[in-house]
Amino acid sequence: MLIKADNLLNTLSTPPAEIECWLKHQLSLTAKLRSDAGEARLEVLKQHWVRPNWWDKFTLGLQTSLVMHRDIIMLAEQNPCWFARTIIPELSYQTTPAFFARLQYESLGDLVFSEVEVCREQMIHYAINQQSLEYYWLQPYLGSQKTELWSRLSVFTIAEKSPFYLLEVLLPGLLRSIN
Repeated sequence: MLIKADNLLNTLSTPPAEIECWLKHQLSLTAKLRSDAGEARLEVLKQHWVRPNWWDKFTLGLQTSLVMHRDIIMLAEQNPCWFARTIIPELSYQTTPAFFARLQYESLGDLVFSEVEVCREQMIHYAINQQSLEYYWLQPYLGSQKTELWSRLSVFTIAEKSPFYLLEVLLPGLLRSIN
């Protein structure tokens, strides 16, 4: 259930100070964005059931037959601040369907930080670049930029048994929105 950091790209770089506080923030990034930028708007890009892709299998170690991918973009002042993908294994969804059904009208952050049965088991941050598969999920938000980005990957459980995962990739628009 825990992520093996060895499976992630190691760039040997350290995050810039203005990004590091976002990567290590233990509470809702959305609430932090609202506080720092004055607004935050979530746009759901897609939410669907798929077979686990290579990244799900290799990075998360998922062997399940289906996972739900929920991709969102978080904006402030029309700037894309981060991309996030929630990965929910089918068994985790089936164990607590009412919880995950709330994603139709609530953000994952609202669910995670308001539900006492949800626990963050692990959070790691790492850089991504053109050698990372995750980088190519972001093409519409990067344009022709070829920049290193920072991400954080969290493992959550519900009632200490049903894991789900959240990858958040901070985009260059975040700094434009908070400065």
